[in-house]
Amino acid sequence: MAISNKERVGRALEQLGSALEPFVEEVLQPHVPAGLDWTAILKAKDGDGRDGRDYDPADVQIQLRAVTERLGALGFPFGERLSRGEQNLAGEMREVRNRWAHDPRPFSADDTYRALDTCERLLRAIGAPSEADSVRRMRADAQRATYAEETRRDTRAAVSAMPDLADAELTPWRDVLSPHPDIAAGDFARAEFAADLHQVATGEASPEYGDPIQFFQRTYLTEGLKTLLTMSAKRISGDPNAQSVINLQTTFGGGKTHSMLAAWHLFSGQPLDDYPQQVQDVLGAESAGTVARSVKRVAIVGNEMAPGQSTTKADGTVLNTVWGELAWQLGGADGYALVAEADRTGTNPGEALRTLIARHSPALILIDEWVAYARGLYGRDDLVGGTFDTQFTFAQQLTAAVQSVPGALLLVSIPASDVRFDEEVAAPTGSDLEIGGANGRAALQRLQHVVSRVAHNWTPASSGESFEIVRRRLFTEPDAEGRRKIDATVRRFADYYRNQTGELPPETRQVEYEARLRAAYPIHPELFDRLYADWSALERFQRTRGVLRMMSAVVHSLHASGDDAPLIMPGSMPLDDPAVRDEVTAYLDDAWRSIIETDIDGENAAPLLIDKERPLFGRRALTRRIARALFLGSAATLDSGHKGIERQRVFLGVAMPGDSIGNFGSALQMLSDRATYLYSEGTRFWYDRQPSVNRMVTERAQALDIEDVYAKAESLLGNAVGTAPEFADPVIAPKATSDVPEAESVRLVVLHPRHAFAAKGKDSPGWRFADELFRHRGSAARQNANTLVMLGADQNRWNEVEEALRTHMAWADIAAGVRDLDLTQSQAEHARRRESETRAVVDQRLASAWIWAAFPEQTDGSQPPSLTTMKVEGDDRRLAVRAGLRLGRDDVVYTNTSPLALWLVFNGHLRSRWNRGYLSVGELWQYHLQYPYMPRLRDRRVLEDAIRSVMTDAGWSERGFALADDYDEETGDFIGLRIPFEAASAGSIDDSTLLVAPRLAEEQLARERAAAVAQPATDSGRDLPSASGNGAGSAAGAAGLPPVPAPDPAAPRIPDVRFEGEVDLLPGKDLRAQLIELVDEVLVHLQTADPDVLEIRLSVAADKMTGFDAGTVRTVSENARQLRLAPGRFTEG
Repeated sequence: MAISNKERVGRALEQLGSALEPFVEEVLQPHVPAGLDWTAILKAKDGDGRDGRDYDPADVQIQLRAVTERLGALGFPFGERLSRGEQNLAGEMREVRNRWAHDPRPFSADDTYRALDTCERLLRAIGAPSEADSVRRMRADAQRATYAEETRRDTRAAVSAMPDLADAELTPWRDVLSPHPDIAAGDFARAEFAADLHQVATGEASPEYGDPIQFFQRTYLTEGLKTLLTMSAKRISGDPNAQSVINLQTTFGGGKTHSMLAAWHLFSGQPLDDYPQQVQDVLGAESAGTVARSVKRVAIVGNEMAPGQSTTKADGTVLNTVWGELAWQLGGADGYALVAEADRTGTNPGEALRTLIARHSPALILIDEWVAYARGLYGRDDLVGGTFDTQFTFAQQLTAAVQSVPGALLLVSIPASDVRFDEEVAAPTGSDLEIGGANGRAALQRLQHVVSRVAHNWTPASSGESFEIVRRRLFTEPDAEGRRKIDATVRRFADYYRNQTGELPPETRQVEYEARLRAAYPIHPELFDRLYADWSALERFQRTRGVLRMMSAVVHSLHASGDDAPLIMPGSMPLDDPAVRDEVTAYLDDAWRSIIETDIDGENAAPLLIDKERPLFGRRALTRRIARALFLGSAATLDSGHKGIERQRVFLGVAMPGDSIGNFGSALQMLSDRATYLYSEGTRFWYDRQPSVNRMVTERAQALDIEDVYAKAESLLGNAVGTAPEFADPVIAPKATSDVPEAESVRLVVLHPRHAFAAKGKDSPGWRFADELFRHRGSAARQNANTLVMLGADQNRWNEVEEALRTHMAWADIAAGVRDLDLTQSQAEHARRRESETRAVVDQRLASAWIWAAFPEQTDGSQPPSLTTMKVEGDDRRLAVRAGLRLGRDDVVYTNTSPLALWLVFNGHLRSRWNRGYLSVGELWQYHLQYPYMPRLRDRRVLEDAIRSVMTDAGWSERGFALADDYDEETGDFIGLRIPFEAASAGSIDDSTLLVAPRLAEEQLARERAAAVAQPATDSGRDLPSASGNGAGSAAGAAGLPPVPAPDPAAPRIPDVRFEGEVDLLPGKDLRAQLIELVDEVLVHLQTADPDVLEIRLSVAADKMTGFDAGTVRTVSENARQLRLAPGRFTEG
């Protein structure tokens, strides 16, 4: 059995370890105290082994450490025995050992050669020539294997070559189980797997059928076959209670003749201990004498005898009937003499038959294809073989005679068939071939009636046993190492299947399927299932025999081409090999040859072209393998009532470790769109002999004008955008920069599909258009550049969208023109279904194509703005929502801001303007609109909300501002100054509202307070006007100090005109109850009081050091969006 490169390296390390142990001991042992071995030096170096290492002197890793490391005071003690170059060899082998032990990647041919060469050189350096020679032979074997592999690969046709499907952790099947020599060499004839009793009996069969020992070595003993052998041995031994007549009644190709051969070879006279152990175990020592004794054997094969012709034997005896043949095989001319008259006259031998059998017992009588002989007598009375009626009278006499003679055993093969049909109802096709029409059915019915009364009905192999029969015939038995590798492959496949939820049949995730993988290895159970369940129903396909024929061609082809896959899958079927294609199509109509050439495995077949166009698919020949699996699973079902194969089963016939099953759907979809003969309905797919409308769809799709495709994409984009809190109304697919008006809120400009972005670089239509868009509006310069966010398609993904759009539009056109195109009802339904299915594909691809957000950025006012792109992907199909989530999270668009953020802007980009001490809201908003170095606020409301919130900002004096209505240039005071915590509210905010530096606001407040204190009060206690002359609007009045001037005594003050309140809820308590109590006890009362103004705001802030889980994030974000919480999103910490 072939070994891997890693195994070769491992064996070389074993040779190195056995040679290094005495060499290292010789050098280091003198330096070690008595009673200790040399590893004590390494233990001391490592701190007395406190890290729990194992110090085994036979471990090659420990030995190489000793040779290559400085050993404390000893230094490098091997320097005297090894040159520097030779010590480097040891260092290299240490790296090889570490890679061998810890790196799962396979060793390449070059790496293996280098490792073995280094190992050989080191062995010779330490004086180990015997081990060095052993490693040299390994190196030579590795080179030969490499050359052979390269030769195999060179023989593959460049066009149709399959890529390597090897897995780093799995051994290719052909390196675990070798095919039998005849299979590997392709040295088998088409009919070889049809066991022929006549050839075996006459000594003309090949050794694997004609030699008893070879026959049993390649035969898997099913439970039915074990029972047959046991019953046969008992009957031949003379046991009167053993069954004397056994009816081998199975389906066409079910193993009847093979079972007869097993009985024939069992009584060939060979000693029992010459047979394989499995035969000895079944029969036991008590049957040794029976097996070795002389037993008369008779083999009559009905289709080797002609009812109307005589046969002359070597001794001159002329035979006419079945009973004449039986008598001659039992006793030669003497035996024939007992029935000679009956043979010449074509009449039954009567009592002479019992005398004949008794005289020549023990006897084994095998009659195969009896129906084939008897149907030739139907309706004739002029044949030497007798009449139809006498044939079944003989059958009755024969069964009675065998029953009466201990030691006589009769095995009869009768095809399994339902005889309850007439000329109006067709017989099952497989059995009808063997039965042979109406005459055969009549013969079968009569023969069943006679034999079934006395015969034991033999049970054929189960489906699981059939797998083993095929495997045993095609492959050698695995050794212990092979079984380990089989287990590794099976476990890997089972784990792979359990991780693929939804795309594969549910049973693949069960423990039972793992057992099926192991039993069928190296053939995948799905391949067996399709052959036994679907192909066995075909007229010319003979169950196990047909499976053997087909699989022998497949195994030979794959083995010769160097197939690296871990299993032989339905997708592995090499239909590009003429021998395999001929074997497969032999059971199908001739039309399938052109279908295979066009749609499955021809040089220019659709799957190969798709794989060439899509390197992601081509690296694993994905589309080609899917087409093969789909063909194997559907071709045999075309004329059945349930044609086709389920999508999950197609994928099961392809999926193996190393495949990304997420690509399977796309590959199957592309194949469905482009194949000429492929149909689908729901989740079922099949190839048909009649072309589908796919060809028409392909032609119409290719003929569509690109402008029509663009127009369709534009209409669909409008529905795909959606709404998001980060953007105002979107602009869809502008064709020119003038189509995007100036705005005072951030707008998402969804670019036209012709303006797509490349993944890298700035040389793309999308980049150029977006760059021009933020700079110009038509011929004029754009003013509000900081309100633009563009979203464009990825060029590669747009290509996929365009392809899907063309296909959908073509299907829609065909579905709308069913009558004009004269489509059948089935084709019309198919067209309507494909129209719906392709629309879903378009929607999905459209949503995933627009992923490039582009927006202007500017570091500061001294630098020109430039375009920046950002990839915005996600699960949400709504373009605006997906873009908004990413851009909001990355602070590209702000849906809220704070006084602190404004203060930072004032002291950063606007420092020169802020130095004068105040800035108007209108001027600030214009900065935000026009300059990309400013934060990109969704709209003016975001700015105004931040300005109002400064009134409750405790840090306003250090990192904030005050508000004012105007500024008096003459006095230097601010009119209508409103200071946080001093004024009741922010008041009305418009373009003229001023944001005032805290220092100036506090200075004015101090002046007003000082003036108020210095101004004497009137006798009536009325307050006098303040020194600033600002009246009631002054900061002092707002602070609650004696207002300046005092209110008019005639105007009474109105009590209780305003209510304000804040409360911190207790997060650890019942939030719902707290909120209900707040609403019932406070808010409802305020609401029913009919206030002029009622503002209620809820602020929520939640932090978690480890981050919130995905479920919470998804639920809260979606609900916050629905409830219009702003910004309502999670941010990074």
